[in-house]
Amino acid sequence: MGPHRSQVKLVAKLLCAALAFVVGVALAGHEAGLWHFSPYEEFRLAAASIALLFLTTAVSAVQQWRADSAEVNLHNVQRGVAHALTALLFRIQDETGIDVRDLAATVHLRVRTGVWPRRREKLVPLTRVRFRATSATGTTWRPGVGVIGRCVELGKLLVVDVAELDRQLEGTTEEEWRELQQRERQSPPEQALTLGMSYREWQRARGKFSVILATPLIGQGATRSKILGCVSVDVMTPDPVPDSYRLLSDEAVRFAASAAAHEISNVLAAST
Repeated sequence: MGPHRSQVKLVAKLLCAALAFVVGVALAGHEAGLWHFSPYEEFRLAAASIALLFLTTAVSAVQQWRADSAEVNLHNVQRGVAHALTALLFRIQDETGIDVRDLAATVHLRVRTGVWPRRREKLVPLTRVRFRATSATGTTWRPGVGVIGRCVELGKLLVVDVAELDRQLEGTTEEEWRELQQRERQSPPEQALTLGMSYREWQRARGKFSVILATPLIGQGATRSKILGCVSVDVMTPDPVPDSYRLLSDEAVRFAASAAAHEISNVLAAST
């Protein structure tokens, strides 16, 4: 369900609630003797109250049924996506020799949240696959922010040595970070050291990953293709091998990631 349709449903619910309130106040005033209605008018008000009650109950029942169906559908989608991510991680292990326990894969979907005019886009994790526990960054990624955000914004596969970026930015103060971002606005996005992150977002993310590969999820819209989100593969810290950036940049790994993204796009398309 699109965000515009959700907003229409919200307005409709608020309107029904307001009408029910007005009818209730009118009938209460009649019973209290504050004003008087003819028997015909009283019947119409009571009928309107019953109709609104029936409507809201029916809508709630339909919504519950749709929510239950959506939950089952989501579970099936997550299972299919997890299968594709697991296969991708083992394929990368075979191609690079990096232990699968040092890898993680995630699918992020591009969604709009909030109510107009404060609607904004963010990247919501749909499924994660990893074989050992790691601490999360605690950051809500957005298009244009971080490696996965840049992947979605640019619509192309990226491999970034984030550990090397962390070393280059070591000791940077918040004021220096803002100055660096000002200078980066004049450069291509691919060359940005800050990856569009705020200073606090970088502080939360630094040291969590060694190398990140991200490839876009491309779906078919009504008239043209669109970016649905991305598939990311993370090499965790400490770096298990000295040349993990070169290994993840290998053509065979890039092909495997793109093939997995295509398979996941098909899973998502089949669920709609």
